[in-house]
Formats: sequence, C-alpha cells, structure tokens
Amino acid sequence: MSAGEYDRAIEQYDKAVEHDAKNPRFYADRGVARRTNRQLNEALEDFDRAIALDPGSSAFFLNRAGVYMEKSEFVRAIEDIDQAIKLYPRNAVGYLYRSSVYLSQREYDRAIEDVEQSIKLDPQCPAGFNARGLARKLKGEHDGATADFNRAIELDPTPGNAAAFMRRAGAYSGKFDYDNAIRDLDQALILEPRNFSALNNRCMARANAGRFDGALSDCNEALKIRPGRPNILDSRAFAYLKKGAFDEALADYNAALRIDARKAASLYGRAVVKRRMGDIAGGEADATTAQAISPFIADYMALYGIK
Repeated sequence: MSAGEYDRAIEQYDKAVEHDAKNPRFYADRGVARRTNRQLNEALEDFDRAIALDPGSSAFFLNRAGVYMEKSEFVRAIEDIDQAIKLYPRNAVGYLYRSSVYLSQREYDRAIEDVEQSIKLDPQCPAGFNARGLARKLKGEHDGATADFNRAIELDPTPGNAAAFMRRAGAYSGKFDYDNAIRDLDQALILEPRNFSALNNRCMARANAGRFDGALSDCNEALKIRPGRPNILDSRAFAYLKKGAFDEALADYNAALRIDARKAASLYGRAVVKRRMGDIAGGEADATTAQAISPFIADYMALYGIK
C-alpha cells in the first residue's frame, strides 16, 4: 500500500471508531495502519485504547510492543511482550519479538533461548531460523549460523509470493550469498513491482555485493514510492558509505536522523562517515549515542564491513 492508501485506510477506521467507540479491534487496526504510516505516537494511543478496552488480548500487547521497538523504547517493549506471553504462552511470535529486543541489547544467549522456544512452538517457520542464525553469527558461531540459514532456505523451497521470496532472500543474505538473495528479490519485484521493502532489501544486498549503481537505483525507486522513509534513507546512506561517497552518505544519514533521531544504525553509520572525513570527536559522539540505544549495533555493522 502507498502512503495515500494508508491515509485513506486510517480515515475509514476513524469513521468506524466514531460509529462504535468501544470496539477495541477498530483502534488496533487503525494503530497498525498508523504504525505502518510512521505515525508512531498516534499508533501508541490507539493500542493503549485497544488494551484498555480488551486487556486480555495478547495480540494488542504485541502490537504495542512493536511500536515501542521502533521507538527504541526497549524496556517498555519487553514489558508488553512479557504480558503477551503470559496471556498466551504458546505464542511463537511473542518469543521471536522478545528475542529481537534481547539481540539489540547484545544479550545474545537470551535471544537464542527465546528463539529456540519460538522454533519449538512453530518449527516450520523460517523466521525463527533466520533469527537464530543472526544471533549465532553475531556471537561468532558461524557454522551454527550457516546451518540455521540453510534450514530457513529449506523451509521456503518454492516461494509462491513476494513475502516468501523476501524471507528467503534474507536467509541468503544472512550467509553472505548475495547473488541468490538478489535473484529472490528480483522475483519478489516481478510479483510486486512497487514493493518498497523489496526494493530497499535489494538496495542493501546490491550494496553489500559491491553493485553500487544498482543499489542506489533501488533505493531511489523505493523513496519515490515511500518518500522520507528513514530506513530507506539509511540504506541509501549505507550504499554511499560502502561506495566511498562520504558527502552523500552523510547527507542521507542526517536526513534519516531528522526523521528518527534514535535510529541506531544511522547514528553508527554517521559515526563511521564522520571518522573517515576527519571528524573524530563527532564520530565518537555518534557512536556512543548509537551504542547506548542499541548495544549490539557495532557488532552488527561490523558484519558488513562498517567499523
């Protein structure tokens, strides 16, 4: 969906809320649309209201946790995920969400423990193996990580839709097999030519493969579809950084951070750019802030040669 389509969806949910102000589902659905549309504070208000009306919904707590994660408010995210799991202990997604928070806090063993619980509950879900593969890779357990990424790929043998191709591409990227990742993202974009997430992911895969012109073209196209999206600006900055175009990288990191000042990847990327441009003090300040928000960020960026 485009930004305009989300705006129209939100308008429809506004009418639904006016019609029935005590229906928690209307608030939750509007919250999902607002979160996707980067209206994070408004999304929080909707999930707060949904939870007030139905405090027994595990899904509503997970939805709100997702917003807190995007806002890098990890303590609150954990509190909501804990409550979601308490309400529904067999919620594989809840454990997967919590593992990603632990991962960002550099608590790799706790992340793996949660992911393994998620895999036990849903052993056919590739996302669990992708998540454990990343945690193992960050820990330096390369053989285990490769085995997990291979298992994720096995679970998506014949993707039939764009989301499945994108998921398998993530597994290929996890094991640094960018050629196959790009091929799967090509297929996703044949199926959904305006899928900005697929374009963004291919931008990153191409940048990591050293195909900078193609990477920048993908990010530019994604930004036409979703202007001002901070994660796409961050990806384009990453491509410029890998290319050695530091002025352009700095401009894009600055733009991403004007929209989301707590985006750890952009802060850390900007730190590296500043250091390479001779601004050592500025680089150290950004790196310190990035690691305070997300302690694992230096480990993560180092996987892709950014340090």
